[in-house]
Amino acid sequence: MEREIEYRRPETCATCGGNGAEPGTRPIACTTCGGTGEVRRVQQSILGQFVNVATCTTCGGTGELIPNVCHECNGRKLVERTVTKKVKIPPGVDSETQIRLTGEGGAGLDGGPAGNLFVVLNVTPHEYFQRRGDDILLVLQINVAQAALGDEIAVPTVDGETTLTVPPGTQSGKEFRLRGQGVPKLDRSGRGANVGRGDQLVILQVAIPKHLSAEQRQLFQDLSRTLGTEVVPQKDKGILGTLKDALGDLFG
Repeated sequence: MEREIEYRRPETCATCGGNGAEPGTRPIACTTCGGTGEVRRVQQSILGQFVNVATCTTCGGTGELIPNVCHECNGRKLVERTVTKKVKIPPGVDSETQIRLTGEGGAGLDGGPAGNLFVVLNVTPHEYFQRRGDDILLVLQINVAQAALGDEIAVPTVDGETTLTVPPGTQSGKEFRLRGQGVPKLDRSGRGANVGRGDQLVILQVAIPKHLSAEQRQLFQDLSRTLGTEVVPQKDKGILGTLKDALGDLFG
């Protein structure tokens, strides 16, 4: 995809052509350094003669003076311009990814090459999808009937909906892996090769209803009598542990 960006950069002044002088005039050689940009001072000591070389303070080391400065750039040779560019965003980028646009930075002084523009990306978080490396994580709620009896459910992905088979007896925190439905992997070779995609991890969460109709309550009461009331301690980490394993750092 492409995004249009707007930024300001220094460009060579079109009025003076980058020499800093008013049109019709030219810079002159510095009268202090003779155009060299350096001032040499000879010092005598008991060890012999020494030459001290320093930057000329009159011209600042440029070797020239501008008697009549350009009215557009005020002698600075560069002017600030607003530039609009289209930036190609490669698939698979994440926040803090940098894109370098060669030669799209500020113009160099005295005909020097232009610098580069570095665009730092900030990826807006999605409402449902979460990213872990090249994988995409999605927590999806199903009801107790779907978990107990099994079902065919529609699962959203970045490519559109796909169908997932929920087997009977699915527990809360069960993870399903959709191969190749994750983030495109960045090709760092610079050759534009296809390096594949990550996966999408779907973590099912069984939703316990908080409000029941009279009919639903009766059905659950009937079911409860057939299931019994025995409570069995479990060594399993449960849904929280499963979610921590699946989501990693997102759970701290």
